[in-house]
Amino acid sequence: MADEELLAVLAAQPLFRRLDPEELAQVAARVRIKTLAPGEELFIEGEMFPAYFILRSGRLALLRIDADGVERLVRHLQPGEGIGAHALFLNDPRDVTAMAITRVEGWLLEKSEFDALLAERPDLIHRLELPPDVEARLRAPRFPWLEPEEQVLAAIHRHWFSLIPVLLPPLVLLLVFIVLTTFLVAELGWWPALFLNAIPLVLLGAQVWNWWDDQYILTTRRIVHIERERWLYVFPGPETRQDMPLDQIQEVQILRRTPLASPYLLDFGDIEVEAFSGRIAFSNLPQPDEIRRLIYEQIDRLRALQQARQRYRLQQELRHRLGLTPAPAEVAPGSSPPPPLSLVGRIWLIVRAVARYLFPPLRETVGDRVIYRKHWVALFRSIGLGPPVALGLWILGWVLHAHHVWPIDRIEPGIRWGGLILSGMLLGIWWWWRYENWRNDEYILTPSQLILSQRLPMLMREETQTANLARIQSVEYTIPSILARLLNYGHVLVRVPGGDFRLQYVGNPRQVQQEITRRMEAYRRRLQEEEAARQRRHVVDTIAAYDRLRFGPPGVGGGPGVSP
Repeated sequence: MADEELLAVLAAQPLFRRLDPEELAQVAARVRIKTLAPGEELFIEGEMFPAYFILRSGRLALLRIDADGVERLVRHLQPGEGIGAHALFLNDPRDVTAMAITRVEGWLLEKSEFDALLAERPDLIHRLELPPDVEARLRAPRFPWLEPEEQVLAAIHRHWFSLIPVLLPPLVLLLVFIVLTTFLVAELGWWPALFLNAIPLVLLGAQVWNWWDDQYILTTRRIVHIERERWLYVFPGPETRQDMPLDQIQEVQILRRTPLASPYLLDFGDIEVEAFSGRIAFSNLPQPDEIRRLIYEQIDRLRALQQARQRYRLQQELRHRLGLTPAPAEVAPGSSPPPPLSLVGRIWLIVRAVARYLFPPLRETVGDRVIYRKHWVALFRSIGLGPPVALGLWILGWVLHAHHVWPIDRIEPGIRWGGLILSGMLLGIWWWWRYENWRNDEYILTPSQLILSQRLPMLMREETQTANLARIQSVEYTIPSILARLLNYGHVLVRVPGGDFRLQYVGNPRQVQQEITRRMEAYRRRLQEEEAARQRRHVVDTIAAYDRLRFGPPGVGGGPGVSP
C-alpha cells in the first residue's frame, strides 16, 4: 500500500494532478526513496539522469554553468517540489546540477519504471499534464537520420509569400482558360472545358507541393536544409540535404529584402549563418527573429553543457589525485584465440571470398573503417556499348563457326578456333579491366580521415586523396534522378578548405552522409576531449604541486607551510 504522504505529494505535482487515486497508487508503487549526503550531487549538468525527483526534506541547490564558464545558483528546490519531468519523456542531458546542501531525502521515479507503467497502461499518457515545451517536442516530426539523443526543435517551410511569384503564371493561365471556356463551352462541351481548366489547377498544386518539399529543420545539434525537386511537377526528382552543426556557427544575421517582410507586417526574411566553414543562406523563412533566438539559445546551451562536463571531469580528476575518491580500477581486456577451421569451414571461406570478389558489397565494415564502393550503375555507365557489342559479335562468330556459315566456312578450322579463342581472351581481359577498374575505386571512412582511393588494374596507377575529419566544413548529398531514387544511389559532396571531395554513385547516399557527419562530430569531440584533458592535467598537476609544497608529501607531512 502506497504511503499516504507520497500519494498526497504526487497528487500535488503538475504532471500527475489529473490522475485519480488508483492511478496515483500505480505511480507510487514504482517510486523509491533516495537520500543524499551534504555535498553529494543528485545529477550533474550535461549528464544524462533519466528520472523524476521529488524533494521530501533537506536543502537541494540547483546550479548552472553559463556559456562563459561561471557557475551560478539558479534556486533552491522546495520540499514537495519535483524536478525532471522532461527526463521522463526526452533524452536530453540535464541543464542544471542538483547538489545537496544538507542531508536530503526524496522520492525518485526512474524513466525505466515509468516506461514500464506506460506500457501496462497506455491510456495513462493522455491523463498526464505535460509541460508545453515537452508536448511540443513530442509532437515534432521524427526523421530517420536523427541521432538517438537528437531532438527536433523546429521544422520550418518557407513563408507563403515566396509562393506568389511561382503561382502567378498558373493563376493567369487559369483566368485565361476560364474566360475562353466560358465562351466556347457551347461548342466544346462541359468535359473538354473542365479538362482545360484542370491543367492550370494541376500546375498550381504542383508548385505548392514543391514549396512544401523545401524544408528547414533545427535540431538540438544542427541545422538541416532538405530540398526536393520534381520532374514534370509530379514525379520525385533530385534531392539535396545540407547540414550545419550548431557548434560551428559563429553568427546569425537576418536580411529583410522588402518592406512587406517587416515583423509588423508579414514577418519573414533570409537568415545567413556564418560558420567556420563559410556562409550559408536560408531564404524566405517565417519569423526569422524567433528562429535566430532558438539557434542562439541552443548554441549557448551546448556551450554551457560542454563547460559543465569539463568542470565535472576536472573535479573528478582532482578528487582522485588528492585521494578523496579511489581511482577506477582498470579492467584488462580478455582475448581468446579463434578456434581452428574445419575442412568444410575452409571451403566455405574460399567460396565466400570468391563471391565477395565477384559481387563486392557497396558498404563494408573492416574494423573501425567503413569502405564504400560505387554503385553498379557506375559500372554499367563506364562499360558503355563497346563491350556488349563486342560480346555479341564474338557470340555471333561462334554461331557462324558451329554452323559453317559463309564466309566463316572458307577459313581454315584451326585459324577459326585460334581466332575465336584469342578474341575471347581479349574480350575477357577487356571486361575484367572494366570490372576491376570499377571495383578498385573505394571511399574509405576511418575514425579520423576520409580517403578517396582510385586505382587502375595491375597497379598501373593509384591516386589517393585524404581529408582530416576535423577540417570538413559540411557534407551534402544529392539524389540526381528518378532512377537514382529507385536504385537508391546518389552523390555525396564533402566540402573541405582547398577543394571538395566528391563521392560519386554511392549506394544509400543518405546513410553515407549521416555516417560521415556522425564520425566527423565524434572526431571533433575526441579532439576537444583530448585538449580538455591536457588542460585538466595541467591544472591538477599545479594544484597537486601546491598541495605538496603546502602540506608535504603524502603520509609525511611537514611542508614548509605547516608548523611542526
